[in-house]
Amino acid sequence: MKLFGRLFSYIKPYTMHVVGISLCIILVTGTTLLIAPLAGFIFDVIGRKDLLRLNLAALGMVGLFFVKGLFLYGQEYLSAFVVQKTIFNLRTKLYERLQDHSLDFFGKWHTGELISRIMTDIQTLQLTILTMFTTIIPHSLLLIGLMGYIFWLNWRLSLLTLIALPLIVQVIRIFAAEIREISEGVQQKAADITSHLQETISQIKVVKSFTMEKNEVEKFAKESEKSFHLTMRAMQILATQTPVIALLQTIAVVAVVWYGGKEIIEGNMTLPQLISFATALGIMTDPGSTLSRGYTVAQQGLASVKRIFEISDIQPSIKDAKDAKILPRIQGRVEYRNLSFAYENETVLCDINLVVEPGEVIALVGRTGAGKSTLVSLLLRFYDPAAGQILVDGYDLKKVKMESLRQQIAVVPQEINLFSGTIKDNICYGQPTASQAAIVAASQAANARQFIENLPDKYETEVGERGSKLSGGERQRIAIARAILRDPKILILDEATSSLDPETENLIHEALDRLMQNRTTFIIAHRLYTIEKANRIVVIDDGQIVEIGPHRELLAKGGLYSSLYEIQFRNKT
Repeated sequence: MKLFGRLFSYIKPYTMHVVGISLCIILVTGTTLLIAPLAGFIFDVIGRKDLLRLNLAALGMVGLFFVKGLFLYGQEYLSAFVVQKTIFNLRTKLYERLQDHSLDFFGKWHTGELISRIMTDIQTLQLTILTMFTTIIPHSLLLIGLMGYIFWLNWRLSLLTLIALPLIVQVIRIFAAEIREISEGVQQKAADITSHLQETISQIKVVKSFTMEKNEVEKFAKESEKSFHLTMRAMQILATQTPVIALLQTIAVVAVVWYGGKEIIEGNMTLPQLISFATALGIMTDPGSTLSRGYTVAQQGLASVKRIFEISDIQPSIKDAKDAKILPRIQGRVEYRNLSFAYENETVLCDINLVVEPGEVIALVGRTGAGKSTLVSLLLRFYDPAAGQILVDGYDLKKVKMESLRQQIAVVPQEINLFSGTIKDNICYGQPTASQAAIVAASQAANARQFIENLPDKYETEVGERGSKLSGGERQRIAIARAILRDPKILILDEATSSLDPETENLIHEALDRLMQNRTTFIIAHRLYTIEKANRIVVIDDGQIVEIGPHRELLAKGGLYSSLYEIQFRNKT
């Protein structure tokens, strides 16, 4: 119930709509309760052969259903409005929380798992809230009203009908407990399948190149079969629940008919009263069975609420300090001071001291896993150091707002994955208000304008998922144009010229030269001949800076840099 209490906080802003729903529920219940006595009245006037009253009663029955339909419309519409708004706010809030999380969170959770929780679980919860407003609350109120009415008609006959009620309630509780447990398993298995789909589709080239299609299909089938068995177990419980409850209800109805006939024979009850009683009892069977199904849906929703709030309750490990200030426009001076960093108890960087002056080009070199990417990730404050500080223009990164920091840094990553949309959308990503002239100028500086304007739709060309409709070189130039448009003071290039043909690589180099002008630049590269123009080269090995200096000076030292350069130069030759 605590989980549903938290859920109601999302419904609270729509209190007036809930009041409207409640009013409609009361009026629908009231009109429904009038059906049973009106049915008894009709049979009474038939017995008296009173045609006038019969006509009026018939019109009254039609009018009653008409009025009930109007209020039922209001109940359904307002319920749908509140549910859709609540789900919209909850899904948006959950997505916002995901955006707030730092990179370590996404390293621990599968993408498919997160997608499943933000889509599938919230969809299940949507059905649960709708069921609460359209089924559980109105049918519970109707059931209470009908119980009061039949007790008013004949308390002895009513007590007889209640014999089956405790049995029905107990059956529902037993089935619901099993459904809730199985529902958690079904939802988790759905998340596993989503993760598998996301992973294999996003890496379909790897799957095909290693001819693993059949193997992946087998894995998918195995996960789907597990989901099938869990789902069928849930359906088996539901399929068993309905006839069991129907049997108990039938026993109760037969007992009522038998005892009611006995009461009429003995003169303790009239036939119209029995008809009213039977009508009320007949109406009760619908909310009774519907409530049992609604309770099952509620248990499924409870499992979803638990999974949703599990994600929502995780606090971001990296967030702004309460007294964080907005970082003003910077010059680009960066200082790593006595910095150390560990990830899951494994030391990645140790006692790093490095000062980079504004406009300086720094190349980060080292073996795979040496800590190069981590060094720039800390500058972006994707992680916080275990010890030491990072200062930008003298400001400690932990004391400034992350948004104001990252707005002054641009990244050209190693793997360029564009967003679905147009070329224009991708160039102005991060600068959505940029003018067309600024976008064209950025593409010109990135050596991208010519190929863009040769396309039929030019800047409105759809790039496809992850930029699949463009070549690797074209995607890189779009990424460079995006960085140019951002006009950053600090630039991070992560192997931005790898895997390109010589002509395209030359275009990329020209674009990068323009981009790096008057900007503090960090280049991460394994291909050493691409960074010879750097002002200084920082060589990192086993999480420590082991060499630092210009290209020629480091070659002359004959240290690690010279060794790595010689190996690559030999391989290139």
